Amino acid sequence: MPIISVIGRKQPKLRAVIIALYAILIAGAVTMVYPFWLMISMSFASYTDQNDLDLIPRYWHDEAALFRKYEESKYNENIDLFNQFLQRATITFKDLERPTGANARAVADWQEFSASLPPEYANLAHQETVTQITPEALVRYRGFLQERFQGSVEQVNQAYGEVHRDWTEASLRYPPDHWEDRQQQASESRKYREFLEFKMGLAPRYRLPVSMDGMWWKWLTTKYGTDLKDLGKRHGRTYREDSQVQFPERLPTSPKLAQDWIQYVREECPLHYLELEAGAQPAFQSALEKRYGKIAAFNHAHQTSYADWAQIKLSRTVPKREAWRVDWMEFITGSAPPQFMRLRTPEVLYRESLAKKYHTVAALNQAYGTSCASLSQVVAPRLESDWAEMLANAHDIRKEFLVRNYREVLQVIALHGRAVWNTFVLVVATLLVTLIVNPLAAYALSRYQLPATYKILLFLLATMAFPAEVTMIPNFLLLKSTHMLNTYWALILPGMASGMWIFILKGFFDSLPRELYEAAQMDGARESTMFLRITMPLSMPVLAVISLGAFGAAYGGYMWAFLTCQDPHMWTIMVWLIQMQIWAPQFMKMASLVLTAVPTLLVFIFCQNIIMRGIILPVEK
Repeated sequence: MPIISVIGRKQPKLRAVIIALYAILIAGAVTMVYPFWLMISMSFASYTDQNDLDLIPRYWHDEAALFRKYEESKYNENIDLFNQFLQRATITFKDLERPTGANARAVADWQEFSASLPPEYANLAHQETVTQITPEALVRYRGFLQERFQGSVEQVNQAYGEVHRDWTEASLRYPPDHWEDRQQQASESRKYREFLEFKMGLAPRYRLPVSMDGMWWKWLTTKYGTDLKDLGKRHGRTYREDSQVQFPERLPTSPKLAQDWIQYVREECPLHYLELEAGAQPAFQSALEKRYGKIAAFNHAHQTSYADWAQIKLSRTVPKREAWRVDWMEFITGSAPPQFMRLRTPEVLYRESLAKKYHTVAALNQAYGTSCASLSQVVAPRLESDWAEMLANAHDIRKEFLVRNYREVLQVIALHGRAVWNTFVLVVATLLVTLIVNPLAAYALSRYQLPATYKILLFLLATMAFPAEVTMIPNFLLLKSTHMLNTYWALILPGMASGMWIFILKGFFDSLPRELYEAAQMDGARESTMFLRITMPLSMPVLAVISLGAFGAAYGGYMWAFLTCQDPHMWTIMVWLIQMQIWAPQFMKMASLVLTAVPTLLVFIFCQNIIMRGIILPVEK
């Protein structure tokens, strides 16, 4: 019979009460669902959007938001690198706006040129992260190695002469690929050759042409400040935008600009973008003679047999052999005539490719819709090209952002130690012993009127009065004395019996009809039969509650598992995830919380029907 009758519900006051009750229930539901929903949304975030607090991640439907995340990933989550490459004033990825006014022809030409660049003119994009999340390029590189070496880390170690335990080893990375560094050079090793094969086989969006104009701009602004008017006055030029600060191919005619150019080339410029012309030959020979003194000393150092200095030829580009490379660098740093230096940067090559394609500045201006006075004023449309790349690959990029946080958490869980197996053993064993020991103890107290039953119940209630932390030290010392630390016994034994569960079960067993047991005894049933065939089936709802509690304690327990099993091979999932909290970014923590909540949710869904059956059905009768 309902509490409020049908006629009573028609009264305005009762309707107001019912509406208020529903409003309270809805508000309570929202306060429960909203944080969990927000946690799920944040688990797909990165540094760019981790503080947006959107229930639906914005980049799922907003191209501008997806572009900001794409640029963050492409430039290795390094805003300084982004600002340097794009020659922009200080800006954050979160404030990055969609590029407008891009000429499709210019973007297509830049992308065509970028795809044709040799490996030493472009870095690998998406290759590093500040947040320690495995970057996309590294995921693909390890996939490349797994395919090449049939999934065997041992074969990788043998081929490369390295030592790695698994595919997630931090040292299992590609060789250094930073061609903006002054002394970066190609290696002759097998690993580097296969890395180049991997790098050149990637889609163009995984390559990042080095910005020497950006490095030059960064060096100047660091030295003289960001005021373009003052910088232009010093160099005898007019700079209206940062992108107009370009690295000249040859020694400039302006004295102060030439002074800065010489200093930068001698001290900072990557050597692989520098060429020396034949006119520097005499100066090079003189520098060698000054350094070594005698030709015999030079021959000894280089293992050569020159008769005099005149026979030594100047290498046009930086030599590969170490001894020659050192001499070449010393010459550049010291006495190399700057008028014979020539830069072969990506921007210089780009403008040369435009000259071959359009021949005249007028033809280029007509194609691009610009008004450049010379080809030297053409700026590479890097940002616009990135936008076009993002639009062309939006599905794959969104997919990567959807899975990467969860992929990282799963790697921590599945590929470190034996976390999954340890947790499985702990949970299953805990459920078994909980559902055996506690019901047996409660059944004995309920069926047999022991003289000390009251005292036993009082003792059980006393155990409920103390938090688990109080018993940790005695239990730890007991396990240590029995040599059970770092074993499954240390995880399982202390939780076998629970005073609370025995007390609850004893009360439930007392409520069962005694006639059932008397009838079973008249039929000749043994005590074990009555326990298994009568008591346990009728106690399924309360056993489901106990199972849910035991699962939560075993699966979610961290402190006891870490205290008694300090060997990482015995760590459970929760121990690994708590350790991960030390270094993981916020959005990765959210992904770990979502993943770890799934097993608990599934167990609850499995148990709730049994629990509700014990609550609802008796009431309906």
